[in-house]
Amino acid sequence: MHGETYWRSEIEKYHRMNLTRNIPMLKFLDTTHGIAEVGHRLFVACTNDYLGLRFHPEVIESAQNCMRYGGFGSSGARLTTGAHPLANQLERELAAFKRSEAALIFNTGYMANIGLISTIGCNGDVIFSDEKNHASIIDGCKLSHGKVVIYPHRDVNWLQKLLNEHRSAQSRFIITEGVFSMDGTVAPLPELLQLAESFDAHIIIDDAHSLGVLGERGHGTLEYFNVLPNSRIVQVGTCSKALGSLGGFVCGTKCLIQYLCQHSRPFICSTMLPSSMLAASSKALQILQSQPERVYRLKRFSEMAKSIFSEWGMAFPPEAIAILPIVIGDETTAMKIFENLYQQGIYLAAIRYPSVPLGHARLRLSVCSEYEEDEWKDALFRIVNTIKTIAGNSQGQFK
Repeated sequence: MHGETYWRSEIEKYHRMNLTRNIPMLKFLDTTHGIAEVGHRLFVACTNDYLGLRFHPEVIESAQNCMRYGGFGSSGARLTTGAHPLANQLERELAAFKRSEAALIFNTGYMANIGLISTIGCNGDVIFSDEKNHASIIDGCKLSHGKVVIYPHRDVNWLQKLLNEHRSAQSRFIITEGVFSMDGTVAPLPELLQLAESFDAHIIIDDAHSLGVLGERGHGTLEYFNVLPNSRIVQVGTCSKALGSLGGFVCGTKCLIQYLCQHSRPFICSTMLPSSMLAASSKALQILQSQPERVYRLKRFSEMAKSIFSEWGMAFPPEAIAILPIVIGDETTAMKIFENLYQQGIYLAAIRYPSVPLGHARLRLSVCSEYEEDEWKDALFRIVNTIKTIAGNSQGQFK
């Protein structure tokens, strides 16, 4: 069986398992509201725009000015047609924000992980990857020439055993998300750093969902744990979530960044982001640093959600802030809840396999600093009541 015959059989199998994915049409009106293709107005409760910066007038104006005077596309890769000055500026700003020596921009956060991991892993190296790492990390590991070893989620004791078994490796890399995208849990960075120092390893931490969220002022996982950057720590991030723009980046030593410039094919062979995206990211980063109250509001709305759900027997990971996973378990039940909420005017995506394991379907509730408080509270109560009505006492996190 091959080609279209195989593709059709897979589509039919997914349909039988209620795993079929249809691409929804949603036109955003502002940070937290959108209109579906049938004109249905929705409150969006699963946005990654955690700080509401994609609609900030200064961010939009910065992008528009770049397009007005410099066109839209960038015409080529940085090493062939040159880099817009904003690229170098944004890299300096990101490096300063993450307290690293240097930074390098990729077109997306996905490409940043692939471009980094596939490049630095050589024959004789061992990569230790958390079992719940993002697909971009998994794919980067697959493309690497190093040996990949998976360790149980945040299990530092198990990781220590694995590191001890691979003492003879040429180089060792511990890879983890800062905030795990489907669970909201936070990596145990201090313990990981101790292991890295004991076994002479590097740590790669993907701060995609940590930037603008973790830490007193939203600098990410290192600030959250009061860990100072050092040459062992490589930070990966994206501008597409809390910064409301587009593009990924790697922050580390000048030596690492120079090495990636010479060897990372996703960087070398990709057309550069338009200058409008660079300008938007730069302005959003400036706003984040000048308006820390957005980070404070995000955390306050997160605590509000935890409090309301706890009254109904729902417990989220205590450290979770922007990502609050509601684990339902059964895929069909999760879709029924999604569809019911949709009819009520609430868009809350149901996450199913392969994004999460079979039987671990969930609703991925996320928090935004720009929610109207009364509307956020109303949405939370509606979500709770809908889950109780449809899921009842079925298996899952919600009891």
